[in-house]
Amino acid sequence: MRLYEYEAKALLQKHGIAVPKGALLTSKSAVSAPCVVKAQLLFGKRADIGGIKICKDKKQADDAIAKLLGAAFKGEQVKSVLVEDLIEMQKQYYASFLFDTDTRSPVLLFSVHGGTGIEEQKEVQKLVINELTGLSEAEATKFLKENKALAPLLVSLWNVFVKEDCKLLEINPIAQAKSGFVCLDAHIELDDFALGRHKDRTYAERPANLGRQITEREKLVKAANDLDYHGTVKYIELDGDIAFLAAGGGGSITCMDALIDAGGKPANYTEFSGDPSDEKMYILTKQAITKPGIKGCWIVGAIANFSRVDTMMTGIVRAFEEVNPKFPVVVRRAGPYEKEGLAILKEAAKKHGWNIEVYGAETPLTSTADIIVRKAYGNTAK
Repeated sequence: MRLYEYEAKALLQKHGIAVPKGALLTSKSAVSAPCVVKAQLLFGKRADIGGIKICKDKKQADDAIAKLLGAAFKGEQVKSVLVEDLIEMQKQYYASFLFDTDTRSPVLLFSVHGGTGIEEQKEVQKLVINELTGLSEAEATKFLKENKALAPLLVSLWNVFVKEDCKLLEINPIAQAKSGFVCLDAHIELDDFALGRHKDRTYAERPANLGRQITEREKLVKAANDLDYHGTVKYIELDGDIAFLAAGGGGSITCMDALIDAGGKPANYTEFSGDPSDEKMYILTKQAITKPGIKGCWIVGAIANFSRVDTMMTGIVRAFEEVNPKFPVVVRRAGPYEKEGLAILKEAAKKHGWNIEVYGAETPLTSTADIIVRKAYGNTAK
């Protein structure tokens, strides 16, 4: 879960970390200047697209608030703005904590050059942190060298990262002001799987994709994961017209690429894994195939070592029986109880007259992308 800036700063303040004095506004209101008016959006580089306004007087502040509230940036509407005191900086820094897949450990990234364009900086330092012992002030001081005055702040940020179960904590910039170090901006992503340890959190539903609100179909699939502990199902709605049911994260991405290369337009991104129950597969399938404008459905996955094919097909057939699809369906699935699972689907297709072609492990995954595209689009296919 990605937090809005004002929510991230509230977490920092909870742990005694300094942020600028400010107020969250959802409508035009009297403010004092000089100040900074920031659109609350769930993506970065807001300054580059006009989402942050530095205001030297009250008129500039009033105009900025009026202009930003209700405006849309990258498809996301601004529902609130954060108005903060303008901080005079002597110097600015960059710091972030995240998990590094290369070292399989949490890491600290630090730069003496904060602000926009940090991605292009070549002087970002990296410190691998032992998750068992954490980051000590002595270790931070040694790492920072001539910037050792920042050590206590970095240790405090590390504590937020751990105690609040963050996946990412990024401060850009940390400002060195007359009063000390102040976190001018904060980007925090929380681990959804740790929400059970934080019963006090009441954050509103986040957008499924940055730039838009979560759809009702996405909500239903997300809620399905709470039904039982068997596996997971994921669903992100897209603009295409071929329903896409794929297994496994890497396999899902590979197959989606193949579908697009074949000229297909995916109606959604999805993945299911870990032996999901037939109820979860039913919910996922029904949401995918009832999206308006569907011209075909592709059910694809490699060998499902940890998932029963018969369980999957039982849920899929339930959804098909309710919807009675008139569009073509192509299935390529293999794994435990493959024979039984594909038999369930074939028998149901014969009984109801569905246009379904079924393939097993002898057929390459990506080759079935061409098949569903031809069947869905006919002569207009690539």
